[in-house]
Amino acid sequence: MTEVPPKDSFSPVSAVEVADYFGDASVVNEYAEAALWIGLWRSEKAIFQRIFAPHMRLLEVGCGAGRISIGLWKLGYRHLEGIDVCAPMAHKAAELAQSLGIPDTEARFAHADATDLKEFAQNSFDGAIFGFNGLMQIPGRARRRKAMAQIRNVVAPEGVFVFTTHDRANPFYAEFWKAETAKWDKGEQDPVLTDFGDRWYDSPLGHVFMHVPSREEILEDLAQTGWAHVADHARCELADEPSEVRAFSDECRFWVARNG
Repeated sequence: MTEVPPKDSFSPVSAVEVADYFGDASVVNEYAEAALWIGLWRSEKAIFQRIFAPHMRLLEVGCGAGRISIGLWKLGYRHLEGIDVCAPMAHKAAELAQSLGIPDTEARFAHADATDLKEFAQNSFDGAIFGFNGLMQIPGRARRRKAMAQIRNVVAPEGVFVFTTHDRANPFYAEFWKAETAKWDKGEQDPVLTDFGDRWYDSPLGHVFMHVPSREEILEDLAQTGWAHVADHARCELADEPSEVRAFSDECRFWVARNG
């Protein structure tokens, strides 16, 4: 794993650093293994099949190595487009799809930034997905809102957007957020973090950024970017995930929003 130099008070977490983390070969390989051996979570399968019909044109934002799109293709979806801000991830997704015999006319993958989707025409898709808490790995609330607005622009009226986030109200982390609140109240938070809920932490594969929102924050972001909130569910409410999924991803919240 590439070493990341110590951060200083004049260097907030940047989108470039996030992309560099996900471009590392070890991270790409972990996501590729998840695409092949974990596939769709039970919760994802339940909510996607309930909301999206197989004939729909779907955009997967932050596709990683293709885990969700490949899983949807296996369920009979044939109009899939996956994009990722990290070029090595998008390339790996295309490589895996080809190895599985998936035609690129049915599932395509490309390098693109969620905050700038100018390559797609307005109303290009019937729905969009931003899975595995990827939206929350965009540093800065303004940039996250920009991504939400860009996604809305390429989704047709009445189209649905499904995404996941971690949940700051998760009781398992109550003591952590209590301590964080005290730090921010005193101005003693990590100076590279710009919004309360930001985390910059060490994973087994390197330094990684994640924003952990409150429910109220996401409702505000949806309203600000023109999305109508339809529903939100904790993952555990949707399905009892097997141990490999729980090891791959902590508990999260699914959000469903409608365009218009």
